[in-house]
Amino acid sequence: MEYTSLEHSILRSTHSMRLALESPVVFTLSVLLVVILPIGLFLLRRNRLNLPVADLSSYEDNCSALLAATQKYPNTPFILPLPQKCVILPMSTLEEVRNLPENKVSFLKVIRTIFAHKYTGIGDDNPEVLKTVKIDLTRHIASTLDGLQEEIRYGFNKELGQCEDWTSYNLYYKLSRIIALLSGRVFVGRPLSRDEKWIETTINYTIDCEGARRAIMKHPAWTQPFIAPFLPEIKRLKQYKINGGKLLEPILSACLAKAGNEKLYSDASGDEQGTFFSWLLNHVEDRSKVNPANMAAHQMALSFAAIHTTTQTTWHVICDLAARPQYIQPLRDEIQKVIEEDGHEKDSEGFLKLKKSSMPKLRKLDSFLKESQRFSPLGFITMMRVTTAPLTLSTGHTLPTGTRFAFPGYAVHTSEKSMTYSPSNNPSTTKPPHLFDGFRFSNLRGMAGNENKHQFVTTSPESLNFGHGNHACPGRFFASNEIKVVLIELLRCWEFRLKGDVEGTGGEDKRPRNKEIDMGTVPDAAAELEFRRRKV
Repeated sequence: MEYTSLEHSILRSTHSMRLALESPVVFTLSVLLVVILPIGLFLLRRNRLNLPVADLSSYEDNCSALLAATQKYPNTPFILPLPQKCVILPMSTLEEVRNLPENKVSFLKVIRTIFAHKYTGIGDDNPEVLKTVKIDLTRHIASTLDGLQEEIRYGFNKELGQCEDWTSYNLYYKLSRIIALLSGRVFVGRPLSRDEKWIETTINYTIDCEGARRAIMKHPAWTQPFIAPFLPEIKRLKQYKINGGKLLEPILSACLAKAGNEKLYSDASGDEQGTFFSWLLNHVEDRSKVNPANMAAHQMALSFAAIHTTTQTTWHVICDLAARPQYIQPLRDEIQKVIEEDGHEKDSEGFLKLKKSSMPKLRKLDSFLKESQRFSPLGFITMMRVTTAPLTLSTGHTLPTGTRFAFPGYAVHTSEKSMTYSPSNNPSTTKPPHLFDGFRFSNLRGMAGNENKHQFVTTSPESLNFGHGNHACPGRFFASNEIKVVLIELLRCWEFRLKGDVEGTGGEDKRPRNKEIDMGTVPDAAAELEFRRRKV
């Protein structure tokens, strides 16, 4: 007897049903499949993002694709098809999300995902460190300036030596060590801040965090719990915390012995030690205070957040100055003018220091920093978060739980449609926003009503490189002071130029090129610049 294809299908279905009815287990599974599959498909459809997708393949880099997509979809969210998919929100929704709590949108979960938190520990919740930076460090910014100005001279002398003739140095390597010295001076104090083991630990920790992330991500997710403990990169991260704990133990013991004192001084030299520690201890639970490893973990978190981000920003500024040497003399003149107007102080070795009240007056220097950061931000997209609950936007779209989103910061910072960069709101001599203008923001601040706006540390809907809202970078005030201290010393006491630029003419096309990774930008860590001491 022959059957049609339809009859064959009916027979197979009948046979399957008979088997299912004869077996309770198979029958139960069949019922569950019938019930669950439609629900799963419904949830899948509901959670699917029905949004336009940016075309990355038609552009030479992701930044250009971002700019094009932002222009094409100015009022609707769109998807950036990166390895980790991200939804870019229109700027009209910024006020809706910028102050949302962690139970709605989370920055911490983004960090944990990117850096494989389960194995690296990056993204541990450190509210103690955050409170110390937000409350204590920011409140004491002015009092940290003296130590920074003393330390910067030591840092340059140690890293560049006598350097009477033009000498080529790896800029990133030297800067990272100088920034580590400055940060360490405040975070742990001398002599530990100058201990070579401490410097290497704080610098290399962040570098190896990235190495550990890459190492673990090479393996399938289901194998990671078994492989991670044996990876040398993961082992190194743990060892840094152990080593750091041993180095910190004497300071921790001193702080605990003199609890309540904000300042602890060594009898021998009068160096301030443990000040940041004493602030931190005010926010740490009692059972954690006595554990050097816990305190080392806090210090490593600080190093991760501070040293390399500050180094990268400073690297860009110095390279931009070397490529545009016409800005160097005006900046030197501004520094000298402020010193003549305000007077100066001297450090313990008799070297000149700017007064605390002088720093805010360096408007041109502040402007150059902000313009450099505008063209070379850490990321072309900003305020990245992941939804921890469904998020309905005023655009009518709902982002399901687990959706990563961000704002197109670079597009805002380079658009004439932004009020900050609109020709109608700038002096007539200001260059259009797609061109570098080092004194763009100092000129803006020279206009009536703008005196306290457009600063390097300012955040606003049109100044997003430090974020905006409740979660704006809390360390930006300290970082700003660190960078300015480096640049003031460099401009006053050193000459510098692009490698091989004997005439000192610079050239934007000769500047060491940034490297783009997904939607981020990083310096060329192998690039060299030439330095020599100024003969004044």
